[in-house]
Amino acid sequence: MKKPYYTRKDLIVISLAVFYAFVLIFVGMCLEGTYSFVSSKNPIAAMGKGLSFKTIECGLSGFICLVLVALYVAVFTAVFMYERRYAIVTNKKTYGIKMIITYILSFLACGVISLGVGILIQKPLTWDNISLVLLYVGQSLILTTIIYVVLFALFGGVIMFVVNFLLIDKPFKAFEDNTEIKVLEEDDPEVDITSSFDANIDGATATGGVAAAGAPGAAGASESIVRSAEELDDREKVFPALSTVDVDYDGYVVDHIESEQFSLEEICVKFRNYLAKEEKLYFDIDTIRYFISALGTSHFMILEGLSGTGKSSLPRYFAKFINAEVLFIPVQATWRDKTNLIGFFNEFSKTYTESEFLIKLYKANYNPDVPHFFVLDEMNISRVEYYFADFLSVLEYPEEDWKLKIMQLPYNFIPPAKLEEGIIQIPNNSYFVGTANKDDSTFTITDKVYDRAISIDFDNRNDAFTVNEEVSTITISNSHLQSLYNAAKNEDANRMNDADYAKFTKITDYIYDQFDLTFGNRILTQIDNLVPIFVACGGTKEDALDFLLSRKVIYKLEGRFEEYVKGALKELLALIEKTYGASVLKRSEKTIKSLMRRL
Repeated sequence: MKKPYYTRKDLIVISLAVFYAFVLIFVGMCLEGTYSFVSSKNPIAAMGKGLSFKTIECGLSGFICLVLVALYVAVFTAVFMYERRYAIVTNKKTYGIKMIITYILSFLACGVISLGVGILIQKPLTWDNISLVLLYVGQSLILTTIIYVVLFALFGGVIMFVVNFLLIDKPFKAFEDNTEIKVLEEDDPEVDITSSFDANIDGATATGGVAAAGAPGAAGASESIVRSAEELDDREKVFPALSTVDVDYDGYVVDHIESEQFSLEEICVKFRNYLAKEEKLYFDIDTIRYFISALGTSHFMILEGLSGTGKSSLPRYFAKFINAEVLFIPVQATWRDKTNLIGFFNEFSKTYTESEFLIKLYKANYNPDVPHFFVLDEMNISRVEYYFADFLSVLEYPEEDWKLKIMQLPYNFIPPAKLEEGIIQIPNNSYFVGTANKDDSTFTITDKVYDRAISIDFDNRNDAFTVNEEVSTITISNSHLQSLYNAAKNEDANRMNDADYAKFTKITDYIYDQFDLTFGNRILTQIDNLVPIFVACGGTKEDALDFLLSRKVIYKLEGRFEEYVKGALKELLALIEKTYGASVLKRSEKTIKSLMRRL
């Protein structure tokens, strides 16, 4: 569970409640009928008489009851603000039904405790005496509220006047810009509206390429956006949603959440059983292991295969299972560059069009210990290397350099807290999962994309099975997940040793000699990372190597129809069986046999 905390605004509200409690005690002292604390001619007592309040001599025990009520006014405010912060940091609705019930129960608990103890100390404990004490407390609360509101309005009015007088030349966000904007008609021959589509500061064209240095309009479009940006002076107008996130978190990062201490193997088994029993989705255990291992190998994964095999469901329910965040982004066929994902600056309204993707990525920076999944649904309905190119490049860098330029900000413009210099950090808790269908309506995913991702093929539907044990969701923090991955990679027994590499090299050398396909450094790094994690998930080194060999190399032979290919594939199949034994590298053998049937 995430750790709630008080922000500055919360502390201000609590301090106002404490001030109200002191005013209540003071008013009670002035209204108490024996006038043991103050003079009987005090102005507050006169106000009470003007309101036809009854003069009540409740004594010390009655005054103590009032003090308890005042104390619990402050206590309830502190509890209420804490519960509200809890709702915010756990992404619940602050005024949803469950939270409203929680607020009401807290209020009743504080009221019962304060009045209950106050009543029990009354001597004698009779109904007449109790009713007088309650009337005294009620009259004190009414008069205190009146005085408090008057004081608040008086001092608030003075402060508001002073602040607004000092900032009289500054823009006020409550006022909308009523500047008339000309509506551009599609058939207006004098205006070229296409120049503003998918505009960005780098001069990217609508097709995702970069305009040539001397191309007409390339420099002009960029200069126009920068010139418009220089007119900006209010970040809450330019970035309204991101500024709201800053307000919700008050600039504080929720850097740690409590996590249940399960091993990777336990997580795999529990997740598979949870899917079967709660969601009626059935996967073989190795698919679950590949999925969870892939998260520790690359922050970009592709799930592809037939429709209806659970590609979209797997990341959705894994996020639900470990209490993580997930965002589904349906990819559109018109997507051409990164602005389709992260939004763009609108020079007409002088605001940044913030996409849901950008907002979620921004929030992820405030919750670094909560895994965030970004699912690009049907990602190959447009060319992945167009709209996702920046992410493919950035995720190759060290984690501290996972940064994306959102827009060029003007000098002296103060951006949202996590958008320093117009750059957003892609945090370590962000995982990008693309789902891809194989049909005529989609584009082929290029080797450039495949090489940077871990891809899992969903080529069949699994049989249902029964789970008798109890299942439930668990809470896994990103820090715990990463510690499990690091521990697995550092375990010598899990890693590839010299003998393992010697056997595997026989296969890769043959593939290189016969098909001119080689393992690059990127794939070798993926082997070093995925194999030990997969073993820690309960699998074997051979199954991990089989998975990578079939998905990273052998699949590239599709579409090769040279005469020698079929004979070379037969020899490759024989070499695999000789080196590892028959049916050990099952996926690779199946892929090779499938290719041979098509030749």
